Amino acid sequence: MEKYTHISLQERAKIFKGVCAGMSCRAIAKSLGRAPSSIARECCRNSDEYGYLYPQLAQEQADKRKAGHGYSVVRIPGLRDYVIDRLHKHWAPIAIAGRWSLQYPDQAISHEALYAWIYGKEGVELGLPKLLPRAKHKRGKVWARKSKTTIPCRVSIARRPESINQRSELGHLEGDLVFNRGSQSSNVLTLVDRKSRFVVLTKNETKQSEVVIASMERVIEQYGADSVTLDNGTEFSGHIRITDKFSIPTYFCNPGAPWQKGSVENMNKMLRRFIPFELDAHEVTQEKLDQIAYILNNTPRKSLNFLTPFEVQNGYDQRPIKSESRMKIARPAMEDIFKVDKVKVSSVALHY
Repeated sequence: MEKYTHISLQERAKIFKGVCAGMSCRAIAKSLGRAPSSIARECCRNSDEYGYLYPQLAQEQADKRKAGHGYSVVRIPGLRDYVIDRLHKHWAPIAIAGRWSLQYPDQAISHEALYAWIYGKEGVELGLPKLLPRAKHKRGKVWARKSKTTIPCRVSIARRPESINQRSELGHLEGDLVFNRGSQSSNVLTLVDRKSRFVVLTKNETKQSEVVIASMERVIEQYGADSVTLDNGTEFSGHIRITDKFSIPTYFCNPGAPWQKGSVENMNKMLRRFIPFELDAHEVTQEKLDQIAYILNNTPRKSLNFLTPFEVQNGYDQRPIKSESRMKIARPAMEDIFKVDKVKVSSVALHY
């Protein structure tokens, strides 16, 4: 394989002549022994509204771009000496970068940029890797974090209608999963109505998307829904099944912002009163979840004018509901948590 070389001034002159003659990028590339994609990129980078630049201007543009490459440590005045001095004082790169960025916020730099220069040719020649807390002669591979927004056909919560945001209508749900100690697979699917705070709890033995979406489908078939708001977990990647089957939209929080579905997040805090994380996952059964849902749906809420979620869900009182308050739930002793076995769950209480 031949070594790649940058396009020279002489080649740019030939490209200019070819463009003026009406030649295609492929024809120009063939005459220069270059790949057609290289010529296409060159014409794209060094053109203005009138076409490809004169060879000398195109060369100057390329030189300017090249000057912006290289290590940031070298390009920022004074930073090189600053880094060397602090390394000799036993500072770690993250401390050097943080302190520099604090003092010179308009010339901020990351510790990864410092590591790149330290393990680069100049840094190695100066023996800088030996001054690091972990004096490795070669740095290991740095793995980039994968994006959390890999859900197909994802619709941002920013596009959710204002009527849903204002909690003025029933039927708009928020969903999430709750896990317990002993299993990162077994989970509880929590679905909460934004207006009434009516909750339905479903036990899943796995967090595979097919299983979780199937549980959501069963809940929606039984109770109905007009929309669902979720987070960006891969367990919800099959949400398009909900949209196709029930003709309702699904919305997703911004990455790293689960608080945007505050109703279900608050419900999860309330749920932890009954099933704290320390409780083994196999002890959380669907029967227990039905009993817990009965208690939660029949407890008056300040945010509902001291009505219960069941009453609001069934239209017992049409007064405006103030939804700005948040409930802070204390965590009780474990003795009373699973004494709900004595409660006989009414069938009407578990239905809208």
